[in-house]
This record gives sequence, structure tokens and C-alpha cells, in this order.
Amino acid sequence: MLELLFLLLPVAMAYGWFMGRNSIKQKDQTEKQDLSIKYSTGLNYLLSNQQDKAIDYLIEALKVEDDTVEAHFAMANLFRRRGELDRALKVHEHLVRHGNLPSKAQQQAVFELAKDFLTAGLYDRAEHMFQKLLKAKPYQQKSLTYLMQIYQSTKDWQQGIALKKQIVKLKDKHLLHNLANFYCEASLEAQKQDNFIQVVELLEQALACDPNSCRANWQLAEVYESHEQCEQAAKCYQAIYQQDKEFFPDVIEKMHNCYKSLNAEQEFFAFIRKVYDETGSTSALIKYLEFLTEKHGETKAIEFLLGGLKRRPTIRGFKHFVKLQLVSDSPEKQTESLDAIKELISAYINMRPRYSCRTCGFNSSTHYWSCPSCHDWETLKPVRGLEGE
Repeated sequence: MLELLFLLLPVAMAYGWFMGRNSIKQKDQTEKQDLSIKYSTGLNYLLSNQQDKAIDYLIEALKVEDDTVEAHFAMANLFRRRGELDRALKVHEHLVRHGNLPSKAQQQAVFELAKDFLTAGLYDRAEHMFQKLLKAKPYQQKSLTYLMQIYQSTKDWQQGIALKKQIVKLKDKHLLHNLANFYCEASLEAQKQDNFIQVVELLEQALACDPNSCRANWQLAEVYESHEQCEQAAKCYQAIYQQDKEFFPDVIEKMHNCYKSLNAEQEFFAFIRKVYDETGSTSALIKYLEFLTEKHGETKAIEFLLGGLKRRPTIRGFKHFVKLQLVSDSPEKQTESLDAIKELISAYINMRPRYSCRTCGFNSSTHYWSCPSCHDWETLKPVRGLEGE
């Protein structure tokens, strides 16, 4: 009897192992079947426009198997693109609260939830989420970009400046350019307190972040000029020409005033002639004509202007030509016709935008440092071509 028991024991063990294996397989199959049912039901609700029920079923499926996370991200992003932020928030918040997600998926969930809050205008919540991701390398640059966007919208310049260490470490040119403009905005607030030293220090910090920030030099020039430091102001105006030639026409008159104060107009007009030769700028051409008229007479000035109009015909250049003709010609009928032409051209110029955004094409008659349309900094520049420079 004992021998028979020893013979049956391996058989019993083998049977137990076989039944246990079948039980596990059956359990896995049941779970997968349940998962399939939940997804099928959720998709049916989604297709039948019962989206709230669809979310509940698909979220429930996540509890069964974590491999379904990507499907939830896709679903939430679809809701966000359709403007259904409440539903996108519901999915992303569930993912963030889920305790067993891998680190990579958890960071993605936090990032997507922060974008939901930002889109909804909940800046404080979005800021908190993006701040959490600053130490996560895959999301550091994106989070900094969004944080700077938030602080620009809330005009919290000091909060943006507080991110300088991370931005400088990344060496991202766009972020450094934005940071420079934050320093420029902070300097405007310091200027209201008439704190000359602090204003200059902030603008020098802006140039340290972005050496090509002509806005920083523009504001520096204005500060120096207001404190009768015209030599420093003139250097800043010259630096603007080296940084961005498209901005220079707007500072020609300011620069001229500095050189007048320094009794160095000869040097100024030599620089303007160089500017005109290199760029063909209509503003530089018209300014240089003042020098020619004074030194060589109107005839010489008109000849030079005609040559300039042949090189680059612009409405502003033609208007100035008409103006010179009115001064030099005396027949009554010719004067009346030229005067009418001048008025028509003036009216046309006044109707046209003076500035255009180089990023998004937004047009404006008023200059803004930050484009009202795309919010990029220093992209609103004087219009070029027939109607501009």
C-alpha cells in the first residue's frame, strides 16, 4: 500500500502543476477578455457621442493593464485638440494619480496635464506642474518655454528672471532671447522709480543673455540720452545697426539729436551715408539729403534722390521727391498738381501698416516689442519694399 502511495505521488504533483498552469492561463485569458470588453464598450460609447461614459470605461481599463497608457494619452490629446478640455483633464488627472505608472509615463502625464491647465488659462496650476518637471531632463526645455510663456502673460518678469540659471545652462537661443526681453521689461519698472544704476544693470544683463538684443541697446540709448550722456547713447544706436539693420531706420532721428549735442554732425552724416550705401534704406536716404541740400544745394540733392529712386523705388522716396519739387519749382499749375500728388501719397502711406511681424505676418501702424499675434519678441519690424523701407 505504501509503495502504491509513492507511485501515485508524482502523478498527483504533475496533475496539480498541470491544473495550476491551466488556471493561470484561464485567469490571464479572462483578464484580457475583460480588457477587450471594456475597450470595445468604451469605443462604442465614443463613437455614439456618449463621451463621458466612454472615458469612464476606458479609464477603468487602465486598472486592468498598464500597457494601455498610450491609448489614454491619444484619447486625451484628441479631446484637447477638439477643445474639450474638461474631458482631457479628467483622463490626464487620472493618469497622474495612478500610482503604478513607469517614471517616463508619469512625467508625460504631468506634462500633458500642465498643458491642459495652460490651455484652460489656469496659469497657477500649470506653473506648478511645469515647475515639477524642471528636473526631468526630457521635459526641462519644454517646461522652461511654457513657464516663460506663463510669466509673459502674467507680466511676472521677476519670476522669469529667476529661471536664468536653468536657461543659461541649456544655452537655448530662443529662451535666452526671451529672458533678455524680461530684463528689458524689468528695467522699465525700475525706470519709473528713476533708479538709473539699476536700469543700466538690468539692460546690461539683457545684453549678457542675448548680445543681439537691439531692444536692450535701444532702451540703454534712451536712458543715457535722458541723463545727457550722448556719447554713450550714440554708441548704443550704432550697435543697433550692427545687431539688426531692419530696426535702424526708427532710431535715425534719435541718433541725429545725440550727434547734434556732441557737435559731431559731420561724423553722423558720414555714418548715414555708409548705412545708405549698404542697405539702400529710404530713411537713411532722406536724412542724407539734408546734408546734401545744406552743403551742395537742392539741385545736387534732387539728382542724388533720383538715383536712389532708380535703385529702390518707394512711396516714401517719391513723396520726398515731390516735396523737393514743390520747393524748387514755381509755376502755379505745376505746383498744384504736385501738391495733389503729395497729398494722395501721404494719405496712402497713413493707411498702410508701418510694421510687420517677421514670424507670423501681423501688420500694425504702432510698434510693439512683443507681437500681439504670436507673442514673439522683437519681430515687429518696419515694412520693407515699395510701401516701406
